[in-house]
Amino acid sequence: MESNNNTGRFKGCIPSYGDADLCAAIMDTNRENWQRPDIVGKLITQPGMTVVDLGAGTGYFVDLFSKKLPEGKIIALDPEPSLITWMEERKNRGSMDNVSIHKITENDPGLDQLNVEIDILFVGYTYFHFNTPVRYFREKIYPYIQNKTVVAIADMAPVPGQVRHTVSSEQVIMEMVKAGFELTDEPTTCYDQYLLVFKKVPQKYVSE
Repeated sequence: MESNNNTGRFKGCIPSYGDADLCAAIMDTNRENWQRPDIVGKLITQPGMTVVDLGAGTGYFVDLFSKKLPEGKIIALDPEPSLITWMEERKNRGSMDNVSIHKITENDPGLDQLNVEIDILFVGYTYFHFNTPVRYFREKIYPYIQNKTVVAIADMAPVPGQVRHTVSSEQVIMEMVKAGFELTDEPTTCYDQYLLVFKKVPQKYVSE
């Protein structure tokens, strides 16, 4: 995962993730009105699931998964120290009891250190940060998840006339296929957002 100084994969402005207070104020205010919290329910198929939120940010979706899966295990991963601190404080305020929070590096999510079987790997509205997504998902994700693992990527779709950080669903699908994954579902969300569900294809890679 690349930091948000990356200009090659998206357009538009996002708040500095070094300032967690500002990031939360901008991104979490009335978030349920513009970012679809119902996608969490589309992904949960049974109680007790283990969910990894890659690029968890302020913990918005972590909190939603935690509430929907009280018997489950939620693992929040993020490279930004300020956001890790923010999520830890959020947890200490009494929510997210079934959540563990881990600081990762921008280029390695450390899945090999988790020692868990992952049911859902969630990438929520952060895919545009990956500067080399094929290599990242092929080398850092594919070897460390199970065949059953659902890789769910949710993001904003490009909208003509609007300047914002986006990667089209078509591009995500193309890159994930090259990384060794197949699209298994594309649940309907709304016109300006998408949810793509992938699983890995055993030992299948496509040259970049």
